[in-house]
Amino acid sequence: MSELLGHNDCMKSLRKDLVDIQGAIMDVVSRTGPISYTSWKFPNKLASDLDLVDLLEEYDFVDGEDAYNQHSHVVLLELVVDRYYTKL
Repeated sequence: MSELLGHNDCMKSLRKDLVDIQGAIMDVVSRTGPISYTSWKFPNKLASDLDLVDLLEEYDFVDGEDAYNQHSHVVLLELVVDRYYTKL
């Protein structure tokens, strides 16, 4: 499995998952109103204050940058956990 860490297709799939999860969260929040939960990944911020667009831009696949891609892959996984954990 470690050979998939930082793989472009895996990261694309994670990015799509994050967008889908965020869309579901926004749908629920639009019906219930905002709920204040601290982010799991960034505990000094509210989960609702994370700018997912900026984070997806920052942690994107870069051709030829294996170490950076592996780091970005882990961050994307952590963001999936963050989105599920914070229960916006």
